[in-house]
Amino acid sequence: MLKVVNLPDGKQLALRSSAATAILYKNQFGTDFFADMIRLAKVFDNVQSTGDKKSNDFDLTKMAYDDIANLDMGTLYKVVWAFAKNADSSIGDLETWLGTFDALPLDVTMGAVMELMQSLFTTTKN
Repeated sequence: MLKVVNLPDGKQLALRSSAATAILYKNQFGTDFFADMIRLAKVFDNVQSTGDKKSNDFDLTKMAYDDIANLDMGTLYKVVWAFAKNADSSIGDLETWLGTFDALPLDVTMGAVMELMQSLFTTTKN
């Protein structure tokens, strides 16, 4: 699955999930992609809602202190990097890639990231 996020500075961020995502992540960072991804999903689960219904919109003001305390921004950036690297193999390592952005706004990127995360756990019938 491919998602393209339009960033406020006019840049576009291509993110892709596939079976290779977990391998890219493990090879680059040495930790399990799915374990790290599940920890992030638990933190953002409380933020990803509108009323009683789940959505891909995020209201970061709804993030509880306990969620913030459990949030590891390094892991979040590593997951986003793995999706970006899967979309564009020419991007550099994490630090180099992050240095190409003035900011990587969570409120804009997390909806797409959560969709990609969910797609890795979803199967389709033929």
